[in-house]
Order: sequence, then structure tokens, then C-alpha cells
Amino acid sequence: MFKILVIMSLSLAAIAANLNVQKSEIIAHTEVFGDNEINPSTRNVKAQLNIDKELESIKGRIYFETISLISQKEDRDKHMYELLNIEKYKTISFDITNIIKNETNYTINGFLTLNGLKKDISIKSNIEEQDNQILLSGNFSFNLTDFKLEPPTMFFLTVRDQIDINYNIKLNKAK
Repeated sequence: MFKILVIMSLSLAAIAANLNVQKSEIIAHTEVFGDNEINPSTRNVKAQLNIDKELESIKGRIYFETISLISQKEDRDKHMYELLNIEKYKTISFDITNIIKNETNYTINGFLTLNGLKKDISIKSNIEEQDNQILLSGNFSFNLTDFKLEPPTMFFLTVRDQIDINYNIKLNKAK
């Protein structure tokens, strides 16, 4: 019986493929009331993802180091790093638990981990497959206060609670 289980496990592993990040960009957007907007981004996205046959079988983690978020204003980046407590929480991650195909796109369900807190989140996403490449793209929003982060105030200026995320992640299949 043990031999059969080992053979079945090995054959299932042979079907699955790892997905490696080839090219990526995640852009966060918020606004400072009475001033302008803040748009930090990162291209240093990493993944521990795998896929069986269908796109709906993708599971695993997409993450980046928090310090890799950079905006056009270095002084605001320092405040952002302080707010995000980068000394204690070095990464921001999204764990994909399941993907559901809709008529025109996909719903990706999983957990967003920020500030040491893990929250359920559902994201509408475009997922395209060509050759051995998969492109994930879309956007979603969350509130800082959902992750026990208080939007900062600077003098008479207040940062908006809502953060809008736009992402494009190109993955390669590797066996």
C-alpha cells in the first residue's frame, strides 16, 4: 500500500509545474487629502506558485519585500516604511487558496498578509496563458485600518485610508 501511495504522489508531482516570476509590477495608490497622491511601486515580486493543468489550479504565494516599495518622494517613503513597520514585518504577501473562472475573468481567493495580519480577500483578475507563460493582471482595494494601520497625518494633511493596488505579473512554467 505504501508503494502505491508513493508512486501516486510522484506521478502527481510530475504533472504539476512551478511558476517563476519573469516580469512584474505592483503599484499602490492612495491620496493625501489637501495635497496630492502617493504611488509607491515594486518590480521585485517573488512567487512560490505551482499549477497542475488548468489555470484554476494555481496555488501558492506571491510576495515582495516591503522595503522594495518606492515612490517618487523619498521623504514620504520613510514615513510609509515606518507605518508599515518594516523592521518587524519585512514582507507583504498574498496566498492564493483557489481560483474560480467567471464569464469574462477569474476570481482569485486568498489571504493578504500585511502588518502581521492575515485577511481574506477576493480579487477579480485577468489570467491569460500563452505557451509556457501566464499573465496575472488586475486591481483591488483595501483599507489600512483593516490591518490595524492608522492612516498618517502630517500637519493638516491626512492620508486616505483606502489603498488601491494595480498588478501585472508574468509567470513562466518551470518543471
